[in-house]
Amino acid sequence: MQNNGYLRIKEIAAMTLLLVGIKLSDSTPALLAQKAQNGFWLIPLLSFICIFPGFLIMLYLLKKYQDKNLIELMEAITGKWIGKGIGIVIFLFALLTITFDSRNYIEQIGLLYFPKSPTIVLFFIFIGIVFFGAKKGIEVIGETSWLFLTVIKISASLVILLSLGEVVMQRVFPIFGSGITNILTEGVKKASLFAELFFLLIAYKVTKASSMFSKGIVIASFITLFEITLFYFVYITVFDYNSIAKIAFPFHDLTQFINLGNFFTNIETLFMVFWLFAAFLKFIIFIYLATWIFGEIFAIRNFEPLLLPFSFLVIMIGQLPFNSIINELILREMLLTIMSPFFIILPYVLWGIAWGKGELK
Repeated sequence: MQNNGYLRIKEIAAMTLLLVGIKLSDSTPALLAQKAQNGFWLIPLLSFICIFPGFLIMLYLLKKYQDKNLIELMEAITGKWIGKGIGIVIFLFALLTITFDSRNYIEQIGLLYFPKSPTIVLFFIFIGIVFFGAKKGIEVIGETSWLFLTVIKISASLVILLSLGEVVMQRVFPIFGSGITNILTEGVKKASLFAELFFLLIAYKVTKASSMFSKGIVIASFITLFEITLFYFVYITVFDYNSIAKIAFPFHDLTQFINLGNFFTNIETLFMVFWLFAAFLKFIIFIYLATWIFGEIFAIRNFEPLLLPFSFLVIMIGQLPFNSIINELILREMLLTIMSPFFIILPYVLWGIAWGKGELK
């Protein structure tokens, strides 16, 4: 069942921080470093500048067209069938993002902690847990996100603090890495690093007042940008870009560097626990939102029974890439590049149509 409008600012902020912010601990830095070299830490900032004004326009339009979510808004502005067509594209983007990202996480879990376990077994266990979490509904998901957010962020902050002794500031130079043109180009092409913000708009009506949703997601967006940029900066000053481009999972490598003295070694296991919590919550939120988008497109009010087939579909599609290199450097790179112009342009097109129809007065 859809929500009854009980979530508050803190739950919306927590869901946003977990859904978008966990990019600080996946293989995204290695992807960005391939072309930007040691200037890759600037790409999230440029991507945010490209995509966030359009996101604010979407929030403005949702406020103008009261009592509508993302799909309903597009149908109201462009007409029923065009709106549904755009909705299907957004749903496919969401589904493919979940698929490629989950494969990425399965590779991390397998290579780092369960090297002898078959990928398909890890996939079924991981997505199985995600499915049962998503079945609890958006209100429980929001409350759980807020409940675990504090310990997850404390563990991430601890990683930063303990790694400061390994930082070598000279490694950040030259600041623009492979060149300012490359940095700017990659910043635009990777604007969809923040595409999850648009997927969250399907839940626009989950709060008692729309202003609560807007405040929660906007505040969390800036916190997320700060966190991602900070972690990427630490990665480049600890490892330098030659290493980053070759290290698939810099967050986990960073935890190998740090310790709490001679009596507290191998503390990366502790960070793994909190990282796993964050990963599960990210995909619980994500698969629920994607299924909700599908339900809105086809007017399926009770869409939660679809969580099971979509979870199975994620596993099946996620098995298609032969290895993590194809998944990350080819398929995910291609998806990000395709999604970026779509999400940059869409808000302005919708605003232009609404303004032309005289509905923004």
